[in-house]
Parts: sequence; C-alpha cells; structure tokens
Amino acid sequence: MSNFEKLQDRLAAGETILMDGGMGSEIERRGLISPTTWSGGPMLTHPDAVRDIHQEYIEAGAEIIITNTFGTGRDMLEEGGIEDKVTEANRLGIEAAVQARRNAGADESVVIAASVSTMRPKAHAEVPVPYETALATYREQLDELAKGGADVVVGEMLVRISDTLAVIDAATELGLPVWVGLSLVRDGDGLYLGIQDRHGGETLQDALDAIKDKGVAAVFVMHTPVDDTGPGLEIVRQSWPGIFGAYAHFPRSASPPSQPNATDPQSYLEYAKGWSEQGARIIGGCCGTRPDHIQVLKEWLSGS
Repeated sequence: MSNFEKLQDRLAAGETILMDGGMGSEIERRGLISPTTWSGGPMLTHPDAVRDIHQEYIEAGAEIIITNTFGTGRDMLEEGGIEDKVTEANRLGIEAAVQARRNAGADESVVIAASVSTMRPKAHAEVPVPYETALATYREQLDELAKGGADVVVGEMLVRISDTLAVIDAATELGLPVWVGLSLVRDGDGLYLGIQDRHGGETLQDALDAIKDKGVAAVFVMHTPVDDTGPGLEIVRQSWPGIFGAYAHFPRSASPPSQPNATDPQSYLEYAKGWSEQGARIIGGCCGTRPDHIQVLKEWLSGS
C-alpha cells in the first residue's frame, strides 16, 4: 500500500493529518529568497537549504510535505530569465523532498505533494492565465515531479477556475491524485478566488461547483488570511462532499519588524482548532508559519 493510500485510509477513518508550514517565507527568513523568482530561484541555488527545511517540518510532526516547486513553473522562472532551468528546478525540488523524507527515516509514512502554480511574483490575479497555457506549464512541471516520486499533485494559489481545471487535467493525464488549493480574498460580503485584494469575480462557490465531478481528492483553503479561512471553510463544508483542509497565512502586517513573516504559534493553533471543528481533516500552514507552528499543532493533535 502506498503512502498516499495509507493517508486516504486514515482520512476516511476520521483522523486529522498534519501538513507542513510555509516554505517561501522560511526561505526568505534565511535570506535566500529571489527578488524576481521568489522561491523558484533558490531551488536552483540552495537545494540543500530547501531539503533541510523539509526535514525540519517532518521532525516537527508533518506527515505531508509540499515540494518547493510552487515557483518553478515556466511562468515564474521567466521573471528571472531562467526559464531554461524548468526541468532542473523541478528535478531538484522533488529530490530535496525525497531526500528529506529519507533523512528523517519517514519513507514509509510521509506523503510528498508536488506543488504547481502559474502565479507570478507580481501576483497578477486579475489577469487570467489561459487554460492551454496553464495546462502546458503543469505538464512540464509534473513530468519531472512524477518521475521523481511525487505521491499527489497539489495546485496552489489557484485564483481562476480555468487554472484550477488545468491542474486537475494535467494530474489526471499522469494518473496522479490531485488536491486543489484555492486562495481567497474578501470583497464586501463575498469570498472570491484571488490574492492581495485582487480577484476576477469568481467566487469560492463557483469554483466548488466547477470541480465537483472532477475526481479531486481534497480541497484546501490556502494562502488565505487566517480571519477569512474559517468563513471559506464554512462554504466548503456546506458544498463539498469530500475531504477538505486548510493552511492559511499571516499577513506581513501581523509580524514583528524584527522577525518578518512570523507570529505566535499559539495564536495559529487557536485558529486551527476552529478549522478542525468545521471539519478540516488536513491542517498545515502557509506563509508566515514555521516548524515551531507545526510542532505546536502536532502536540495538540497528539494530546500532549
């Protein structure tokens, strides 16, 4: 039985599974982030640092780690003029995760989720990525990530329905299960697919309706402010019949100046408890969360 199949059995039994925390913000905290390609460039220049971050998350209690390939799609790497490095960056991304799992002695338990996205550093959420463009980007990334041993695909910071459908189709072509990570912004009383207060008018409900018959293994509200994650999950709870989860981010404004993108793990835990009560069965963290946050979540889940 594969690690993913074991995970599915545990989820079906009602367990809550712990995912890792922020990768890009953790790379940034260590002074390694790229001003043009965000977390994509460091995958090429500092793969050992990425591996070590994965391992720290596993040792903190994460049973799912997400590859540092959110920023290694062609769209993102073009920003830094290194689009010819797509294959290498994704190969290094899956190798770092696999090696971290091995170093932590967790080959038989930790699930590796292959992250893909068409989001660019400038976050042009209001400019849609055409379906065919997104599909080609995902195919290129996933070819390498699948060969390297990814257990599941996770589309991250999805802010358009067409982009979301492209993730699902690319993963399905490879025979890999797929998770959908939707990023939300609030506009008035509504929650829309978007980022940094920009959206294209597509609501969370629109997205859920569009993917309901697509065989998606789990839906996440991710890279969404903590205060909007719960309301987003409530919409998911009412409309989505399958597994769902959450990994939110803390806004930079919530971080002390001396430690960018970091906030109190206990505060994050209180949010996570609420998400669990709403039915979230996979919980982790996005930007601003660190191994310390995952350790606190692990202690809570284990009852210690």
